Amino acid sequence: LQGDYRSLFRGSGIDLANLREYRDGDDIRYIDWNVTARSDTLHVREYQEDRELTAWFLLDLSPSVEFASDAVSKRMVLAEFVGVMARLLIGKGNHCGAVLFSGGVDRVIPPRGGRRQVLHLLDLLASRPRLVRSPATDLGAILGRAANIIRRHSSVFVVSDFISKPGWERPLGLLARRHDVVAIRLFDPSETRIPDLGLLAFQDAETGEQIFVDTNDRSFRRRFMRAAQQQQDELRAAFSRVGVDCLELSTEDDLLDAFSRFAQLRKQRYRGALGATLPNTAALSPVSAPGVGS
Repeated sequence: LQGDYRSLFRGSGIDLANLREYRDGDDIRYIDWNVTARSDTLHVREYQEDRELTAWFLLDLSPSVEFASDAVSKRMVLAEFVGVMARLLIGKGNHCGAVLFSGGVDRVIPPRGGRRQVLHLLDLLASRPRLVRSPATDLGAILGRAANIIRRHSSVFVVSDFISKPGWERPLGLLARRHDVVAIRLFDPSETRIPDLGLLAFQDAETGEQIFVDTNDRSFRRRFMRAAQQQQDELRAAFSRVGVDCLELSTEDDLLDAFSRFAQLRKQRYRGALGATLPNTAALSPVSAPGVGS
């Protein structure tokens, strides 16, 4: 199955994409002798290759993803996202695979197509037992392992709450150089605020470490909210530095609305990248349209 759309890759396909002058290293089999004879300059043909898209889901199933302040946990949001996105991709004749990880890589599901693959992924997520405790997630090591697993250019969705040991930015950036990487950040709004409930015991979901805090203390609640906001700002800045788009999925979000927002973001990013490669025609016109160049 070749996919229901043409990719931006050019290779030894059937459809002619472009003609250009010959450069050192070009395959001589693609020289167009007719154009060369007319122009007295060697020209080669470039073809647009039809190929299916391969998508990978890097799925964080560490204990911190089990957090739920209400009926919906971050893990449920993860499963819903995978189900919808995998169905959309496979419905177009593409292939999907997955890497399941907690403290480290737990399982690798090779990419395949068809409805059975979607059901297989969902069954693995539904049947996987809830982890009470595991080693702290080292996302950097997992991304490095994923780079070795995913050889062919693919779309990679990193679905995680990004609660991890530091040092994952560089591996994420390296992965994004070879693949189209999208970060799906899972969060629960209750992780950014603490209600006034008196003396409470809090437990680290991954290490099991416990601490008692007095939630009656207003200054503590304000410090907690500032620290949570700072953490979110740092995550967004990290994604921006490595050039990775991020879709934030809350346990209170409607998945359809989140997809719509993200699709609009990607469309704007694509148009911006396309505009950067086109000549500036505003200077050629005596009157520019309102908003052009803003």
